[in-house]
Amino acid sequence: MSGAARAAVLGFRPHTYWTAAVALAGDPAAPQVLARRRIDFASGDERGVYHHVEGMERDDAQAWVDRVWSAVEANCRRGLGALVDDLGKQGVTLGVAVVPIARIRPPDKLEDILKSHSWMHAAEGDFYRGVVAATCTALGLEVRRGVERDFAAEVSRRRALPAAQVDAHLKSLGAALGPPWTEDQKLATLAAWRELGEAE
Repeated sequence: MSGAARAAVLGFRPHTYWTAAVALAGDPAAPQVLARRRIDFASGDERGVYHHVEGMERDDAQAWVDRVWSAVEANCRRGLGALVDDLGKQGVTLGVAVVPIARIRPPDKLEDILKSHSWMHAAEGDFYRGVVAATCTALGLEVRRGVERDFAAEVSRRRALPAAQVDAHLKSLGAALGPPWTEDQKLATLAAWRELGEAE
């Protein structure tokens, strides 16, 4: 690994019980994947947290949400901490993590979230993305956020690369790495690529 490749950015594509994580480094115009991992952080009742508390008394519901946050963050910290440790053993330094946000944020108050099924879904996405962001912060990383659907266009603009070249490089990375290389890994890569070269 070259010296230029030793500073990496972590990108994420979270779901309601796991996240894709990609460590990206090298030339910002044509970066390389140093590591990719699936980090599972929730199971059973830890998944679908707002659906689980639907119909509960407000205080009981909030207590459940708080307990799930603590449990899921602890699980995420174990998985993400292992990735950070593995990269550190390879001489890779990490400073920045990129965790997406939704274009439209759900309400802040639990009672407002539970009034709407669509808000419950949106809030769950926000909840688990928030867990990943909080875990990164706890591990000493600077967390940057952005709207996921904008990442490809932002990479193209920031790197002065045609969109077709961005797409072609993503395909070449997948061809070199082999599966899994689904939308999850591609979006996590775009998240990291968005900040690569701007993270120092």
